[in-house]
Amino acid sequence: GPHEFNLEEGSLVWPTCIAFDRQWNVYVSDEWLNRISIFTKDGDYIGKWEKKLGDGDGELNRPSGLAFDADDNVYVVDSGNNRIQKFTKDGQFLAKWGAAGDGDGEFNSPWGIAIDKNGDIYVADWRNDRIQKFSPDGQFLMKLGASGSGEGELNRPSSVAVDRDGIIYVADWLNDRLQVFDVDGSFI
Repeated sequence: GPHEFNLEEGSLVWPTCIAFDRQWNVYVSDEWLNRISIFTKDGDYIGKWEKKLGDGDGELNRPSGLAFDADDNVYVVDSGNNRIQKFTKDGQFLAKWGAAGDGDGEFNSPWGIAIDKNGDIYVADWRNDRIQKFSPDGQFLMKLGASGSGEGELNRPSSVAVDRDGIIYVADWLNDRLQVFDVDGSFI
């Protein structure tokens, strides 16, 4: 039928993000299969995190964005649970933060994630039409963007990246554009 999938080792159904560890292994989040698959840089399958569907520590619900920090830990956007989880590269749970809502540190279907050179974390908060910035331990630092189509306004930001100078780049999905913000979150 239409919902039957080839689930042999290394198969993907709804891959949403790719991130590299320090050994250049490739980690791929799969929202449909609710797991993280791991490949060599040449594309050979070498393992997976098979996580329970749920909202407990280390459990996932629609993992999307992935980003590694300087210590080779990986931050996972746990989109269905409206939170960020931090794991070792082997999938051991370390920490979490976030909850459903529109306040500082709260999310509504977060999607993309990036880590800057200082270890600060940026999350594309998709349905809240903003980017939120956090310290490495999950403390809210700032937000940028607001709902709309004007300069600096966002409509379903799907991805975020930060360059070495701290300039923030946002894929503004429903506005069909890229937007750029300076280090303090001001539109450039």
